[in-house]
Amino acid sequence: MPYRLPPDIGDFVGRSGAVAELTGVLQSGGPVPIAAVNGMGGVGKTALAVHVAHAVRRRFSGGPLYVDLRGMADRPAEPYALLGGLLRAFGRREVPDALEERAALYRSELAGRRMLVLLDDARSPAQVRPLLPGSPGSAVLVTSRATMAGLPGARRLDLDVLEPYEAVALLESAAGAERVAAERAAALDLVAACGFLPLAVRGAGAWLAARPSLRIDALARRLASGRMEELPAAVACFRLGYDLLGRDEARAFRLLALADGPGFSTGAAGAALGLRPQRADDILETLADLSLLESCAPDRYRFHDLLRLFALNRSCTREERVRAVRGLLDHYLAAAREATRVLGGAPSKRLTREAARAWLFVEQDAILTAVERAAREPGGPLAQAAELLLIVAQVIDREWSPGHLRNAVRAVRAATRRRDSVAGFAEAEQLRADEAVR
Repeated sequence: MPYRLPPDIGDFVGRSGAVAELTGVLQSGGPVPIAAVNGMGGVGKTALAVHVAHAVRRRFSGGPLYVDLRGMADRPAEPYALLGGLLRAFGRREVPDALEERAALYRSELAGRRMLVLLDDARSPAQVRPLLPGSPGSAVLVTSRATMAGLPGARRLDLDVLEPYEAVALLESAAGAERVAAERAAALDLVAACGFLPLAVRGAGAWLAARPSLRIDALARRLASGRMEELPAAVACFRLGYDLLGRDEARAFRLLALADGPGFSTGAAGAALGLRPQRADDILETLADLSLLESCAPDRYRFHDLLRLFALNRSCTREERVRAVRGLLDHYLAAAREATRVLGGAPSKRLTREAARAWLFVEQDAILTAVERAAREPGGPLAQAAELLLIVAQVIDREWSPGHLRNAVRAVRAATRRRDSVAGFAEAEQLRADEAVR
């Protein structure tokens, strides 16, 4: 019959914890168990789901049922048409016209069967609900870039990138174990440059396999320098999600990549985008729901390294970039001034000394990254960058990131020379004289 399960992935590696969790959910019995795997494009959701489906298929005597929902396509598969095809596959010659009647007949076909229904690449819970079985015995496995938070009763698994040793094993399967063993350190650099993303690692391995004379360290350097042409599959995968964004969300995706530190708050994002906090929060949640951003902590977001690089390669005008960087610097500068005043003993109605220290600790890497970005961006706000750097250099934990602080100082000094500008020169020279940042 159609809707057959795809073959298992030949080079599937790792994921032992995820495999155990999903098999446990699907074989738990009781009411229809539903497991939903979500994650960014290229992280291996379908590969994991197909692998798990093959592992548990003997538990489901009715067999597996695979349905591609084409959630990232311009026109996702409609439940109405899918149900018609499924019913005909079950042998129904006449199919009702109404969606509700098709869904009811589909559920009656599944009743009494023990089937594993794999719904791959879902756009939304609304696309999934009509395809769910209605009686015990069957189980459902869903993959999606969206979080599927609106799917009642589903056990969610947020799939992350591979562990470094898993990524190297995947590279070995694609490029050859002997070749990887000969350049072990470079292989680790390469999978790190791929962000440990399975699709990117597999693509890098294929690139190497097609070029036997290319050294692994050479490819690692090319990827680390920001080139993505060696990873066309990853670029195409990311573009599917990007092309679904509305104008405001796409603009935010491009510009927030400029805040390319370890993460940023909703307030920082709103300042960079020139938006009110509530609107910025709505956009950030949309991007996170599509796995284009990761919600790494309450009120904080970050990019996967390759997604950030993909975003930076999207077109922005120089004016847009400078405006975003200036908004980000102004946000950090205002907050840093208040925090240092409070730490110096000044009263504040909204900030305690403990809160000021906590803010500086959480934000110091993001601040230093923003300073570097402002210094290196043509036309960036150099004076604000130098002032912000001078303020935070006196109060941040220098043992936490001394190299980052030195890099920020050097970037500001280099920018003052490059632009032949006095903006920030005095501050940069004062910091250079400080023994802690020489």
